[in-house]
Amino acid sequence: MPKKRILFIVNPISGHKAKQSFPTRVARCLDSANMAYEIVFTAHAGHATALAAEAVGRYDIVAAVGGDGTINEVARSLIGTETALAVIPYGSGNGLARSLHLPLRTDKALSILPQSTIQTIDTATLNGTPFVSVAGIGLDAQTAYDFSRDPRRGFLPYSQYALANYLHFKEERYRLTFDGQSTLECSPLLITFANANQFGYNAVIAPHASLQDGLIDTCILNRPTLLQAPTTAMKMMTGHLNRDRHFTEIKAQHILVERAGEGVVNIDGEPVVMPATLDIRMVPASLKIVCPSSTKR
Repeated sequence: MPKKRILFIVNPISGHKAKQSFPTRVARCLDSANMAYEIVFTAHAGHATALAAEAVGRYDIVAAVGGDGTINEVARSLIGTETALAVIPYGSGNGLARSLHLPLRTDKALSILPQSTIQTIDTATLNGTPFVSVAGIGLDAQTAYDFSRDPRRGFLPYSQYALANYLHFKEERYRLTFDGQSTLECSPLLITFANANQFGYNAVIAPHASLQDGLIDTCILNRPTLLQAPTTAMKMMTGHLNRDRHFTEIKAQHILVERAGEGVVNIDGEPVVMPATLDIRMVPASLKIVCPSSTKR
């Protein structure tokens, strides 16, 4: 049987774990497996997308070693191809890895590769830009923007920005149209368009989201009062946000968002300035991905 060919694309600055020892870890976990591998480190933003594009057809698997932003860069070039994406979580929140029930420890994530299965998941686009996990507007987009400008990584600085934005963020007015039919006008704290179920850090924004149902979960969270906020946050962290009266979840394949002007959008944890009108579309069964044999999505 020919060896599987795998390319590891490593983002050296994602998360807060050093990457210098990564080649040694790969050798320890895979040298005895029936896999031929190569490791490359990215040099700049967008480099992972170019490397992944070059790998299509040359490798069976391309592994994104980093956080959700790195995964997004790699996945952009693999969507619609026969080359599968593997996720080696090295980021801060690791939202997609948690949604896929992948091990967060590097050695364990590597050790499942030889016995893994290849499955197909959905992706989505926002104004033509692909995303794999979540995109959003409102508080989470502003928090992603603030967090991106801070050299610190990890849950503590992220939660500090989220709290500050909860206290000071001013809601916008939105008009949402679902599948060209029903409409909704609202001024929530945030709106998340979820393919996977969480932001990261086990903060589950979309309790009913599935990576394989062909639908985007639009999650609308209205502002709770200061006294209610801890309860709402606890429900999010325990996967029960759907039981909160401030929360609404609507499934659709196509969502059109109209707002007053351009602003920051969160795309897989990365802040991007987008125009006033946002067009979100499901791309069903579009990405092959490496999963543990027992994974349920």
